[in-house]
Amino acid sequence: MAQSKTLSLLRHVRAISCFPFRLLCVAVVLLCAARAQQWNWTSETVDDSGTFSALALDADGNLHVGYLSPDGGGTKYAFRAADTGRWFTMLVDKNNGPVNIALDSKQRPHLCYLAYQTLKYAAFDKNNGWQIQEIGPKSGERDYTCGIAIGADDTPHLTWYQLTYFSDAYYVHLRHAVLKDGKWLARTVDFGFETGKWNCLRIDPRGGLEVSYSAFKDGALRYAKSDAMGSSWKVMTIEDGKSGRHVGATPGMGNSMVLDKNGNPNFSYRDETTVRYAWPEGDHWRIDVVDPNANPFGNVSWINQRTALALDANGYPHVAYETDGALKHAYWDGTRWHVQPMGIGGAKHRYPSIVISRDNIIYIGYSNPDDGSLRVLVGTPRSSKAETAKKDK
Repeated sequence: MAQSKTLSLLRHVRAISCFPFRLLCVAVVLLCAARAQQWNWTSETVDDSGTFSALALDADGNLHVGYLSPDGGGTKYAFRAADTGRWFTMLVDKNNGPVNIALDSKQRPHLCYLAYQTLKYAAFDKNNGWQIQEIGPKSGERDYTCGIAIGADDTPHLTWYQLTYFSDAYYVHLRHAVLKDGKWLARTVDFGFETGKWNCLRIDPRGGLEVSYSAFKDGALRYAKSDAMGSSWKVMTIEDGKSGRHVGATPGMGNSMVLDKNGNPNFSYRDETTVRYAWPEGDHWRIDVVDPNANPFGNVSWINQRTALALDANGYPHVAYETDGALKHAYWDGTRWHVQPMGIGGAKHRYPSIVISRDNIIYIGYSNPDDGSLRVLVGTPRSSKAETAKKDK
């Protein structure tokens, strides 16, 4: 990653005492401030009731959202065309639970969602509407989160946290399933105890599967790779709380993963107090503390530990997350991290999600604390507006 070289240089400069090199330190700070991007933010209401939002952006810049609507009847889907600010919503299923979304090659939405401890998959067909399947009926309880990705041939893949298995005995493993010839083929990704309570699934440019997930008992963020069928998983640990500078913590909670333009995985995640970011550099993983005080009141639950990660057109990461109810946006400018409070706070959870367009417009989905509505913050780069105005003259 290009940013790693800059980061290494900056860390070297920080290691030198600032007293004899005060001018150099001031210059670095001014450079950081000058390069910090600014956005004009507006808010759009998607639905009067909505939470657990999952955003997707298609090739034409249209927005798709899967979400749970407690007052709207269950699991829902919303769409907004790129050239309008108008949202259209529809009910997918009267059952409801945490939702995730992915788009296929024809930009059609696919959802996974957990409904009363069952796992469901919904695919939209313009002629027949939503086609819904339950994955592994009567095979035990599924809970917390699910991941979804669609292959280049439109084959759907799911990951989820299997809480119990058949006999209702605790199982608590991360599972994967692929739809093949009309049947779901399921396998366990990691047999470690309490693996996958938070998980995120992606498909790499070669068609291989990649998943980030928590290993809560071991206090670790893990990452696994497999072929297109998920037949054999190679598991590795990105960070754990047993060694190094992070002893005693539980990294890996609320993880989110995206693949950069070279197919390399990038991760955002949390421990009890911080928001963190990791990416590969050579034969090891580089780790940044994005926000060292992301949980000042120690309110730890599986819900409010969620992070959402996206990369902008420069390949720089942006993370949406909450701190005890307040919504924040953190971003890397090529030199350092900036944490931007979004002015939205309250006792309720925000359940943030994020996507970024090719022209660096940021979309952050969240639940509004005042009325429970589902909204999307739209951040337009100020520089792009200035450039547009200049071209129009």
